[in-house]
Amino acid sequence: MKINFGKYRNTNLVVGKNEKMRPTTAIAKKIIFNTLKIREDDLVIDLFAGTGALGFEAWSLGAKKIIWIDNNLKSYQAIKKNISDLKLSKNDYQVFHTDFRRALKKIPFAATIIFLDPPFISEKYYDLSLKIINEHNLLSDQGVIILEKPSTYNLNNLKLYNIFINKKVGVNQEIFFLRKK
Repeated sequence: MKINFGKYRNTNLVVGKNEKMRPTTAIAKKIIFNTLKIREDDLVIDLFAGTGALGFEAWSLGAKKIIWIDNNLKSYQAIKKNISDLKLSKNDYQVFHTDFRRALKKIPFAATIIFLDPPFISEKYYDLSLKIINEHNLLSDQGVIILEKPSTYNLNNLKLYNIFINKKVGVNQEIFFLRKK
């Protein structure tokens, strides 16, 4: 797996072995990062980070701070190894190796970008994540949530947000770009 955009384009990333992990496809990454405009003051949360690739892409494009959250040990170790290899400053990141509910309650700021991509087998985590983000005001007023999900999932808590872009990826995946109501 490689970083595809920005200053560190074509840099290889270490990937942890995790059978539940489903890395974001190259096509989906292209849709996401051609739609988003990363700014130097962006505060990013990569929730259910897996490989951490979306956070590393945002960092490579100049985001100010990245928070990676994943409770899988192998994913956590791979993210930490990539941080070390890429020599990120301690001020540029935080990594939580814990349940997402616990980690979200510890975040001290409202993010400008939240990548939300739980394992597809965990349908309930989509709605629960959207609810917690809303309840704890973790999305800034101008912030955006990028939600990747199977097209078969109907999420009740999407109604908490304004959908401003909905893209199909292949036959069974969607990417939503969400803003606060």
